[in-house]
Amino acid sequence: MSQPIQLLRWREQGHVHLGLSHDYHTGVLPISQLVEEVHDIPELTAYCRAQNTDISAWAQAVLDKSSQRVLISDEQVILPIDLSELWASEATYEISRDARRDETTISDNLYERVYLASRPELFFKAPQRRIVGPRDFVGIRRDATWHVPEPELTVILDDQGQLFGLTVGNDMTARDLEAHNPLYLPQAKIFHNSAAIGPTVVLADTIDPYHLTIHLMIARRGDVVVNQTTTTTRLRRSIEDLITFLKNEWPVAPWTGLMTGTGIVPPDYFAVEEGDEISIEIPGIGALINFVRRIDSDWAQVPGGRTRVLQINPQDTVAVALGALEPGQEVMVGTTAVMVQDPIPFGHKLAITPMRPGDWVIKYGERIGMATTNIEMGQHVHVHNVDSYRGRGDLLKKEGRENEQASS
Repeated sequence: MSQPIQLLRWREQGHVHLGLSHDYHTGVLPISQLVEEVHDIPELTAYCRAQNTDISAWAQAVLDKSSQRVLISDEQVILPIDLSELWASEATYEISRDARRDETTISDNLYERVYLASRPELFFKAPQRRIVGPRDFVGIRRDATWHVPEPELTVILDDQGQLFGLTVGNDMTARDLEAHNPLYLPQAKIFHNSAAIGPTVVLADTIDPYHLTIHLMIARRGDVVVNQTTTTTRLRRSIEDLITFLKNEWPVAPWTGLMTGTGIVPPDYFAVEEGDEISIEIPGIGALINFVRRIDSDWAQVPGGRTRVLQINPQDTVAVALGALEPGQEVMVGTTAVMVQDPIPFGHKLAITPMRPGDWVIKYGERIGMATTNIEMGQHVHVHNVDSYRGRGDLLKKEGRENEQASS
């Protein structure tokens, strides 16, 4: 089989671009340099049909012919395609069946039966505007405590319902809800930002879907807390079988995605927390990275809740506002209530401990700057009261002198 052909989108200077690559980390061929009117995967598909050419053959030919490449960073890569709908599968791997069987409080072994049945378990996961891409937030519910990502090979069907490509999927799941009662599956699976795909779509006829490695890594405050691997050789059902059942009696919407089930189940004692970084990698397709955020009224239009802040590292003297804060608001940092003193925009820093001129400002557990004036708990921490540590050789020298004095 030939090298995988990746299609991906990235953002640069306010514009979205579509590109081709065998490995986007080594360079991407911008399609706009070849066909000016093509900006996304559906438009590229329509263009190739109009030219009466196979899209994989066309892509390979232009990759071979053109030496034009641009280098892009992971931070520039966005959702590779705007799907109409995203569906998902469950109990397609033995480990998934076993985990569901062990956790459920229902005595009748439903998951064993669906694992062995000819008809697979399929369910709706998300509509178009509820699917997020690389480096976006994925949500966890306020009314559940046991959330895990489910790493899944995800297939993309084109506007004619045919298998087009493969991508990486993250099926966020509230395991405690489904464990309590399998009829709570919709609530365990469908909530704000519970589905992510990316970073690329690989053309289906350029990669073998049944011999792929799927790797899950979860980092918490810089430490790896989950590191697991599986392979699609363990997928019990064929992709064709899953697609057939999805299309039975259901007119599939143009550009639909289907998650094929998970072969990785984190230990029962593990649950993701706000601030965790989730990385799901399938070599040849790429690594889908997302960050965990608890659903609250400042992020999604859900009732109740208070505006939240995030202390990234326990040593930090500042927290990040996860929504706009106004003076007089009370926010919780762990078990400590902090009264907001200044207007603080989304994403800006809030002092969670008093600081005096010359005190270090700590974020990510590292020194990022030095206070230039008195900063009280609850005040806005920004350029008006902090000298940035980055790019300041004089501060580096000062720190060196202090370390020398402390050791002498």
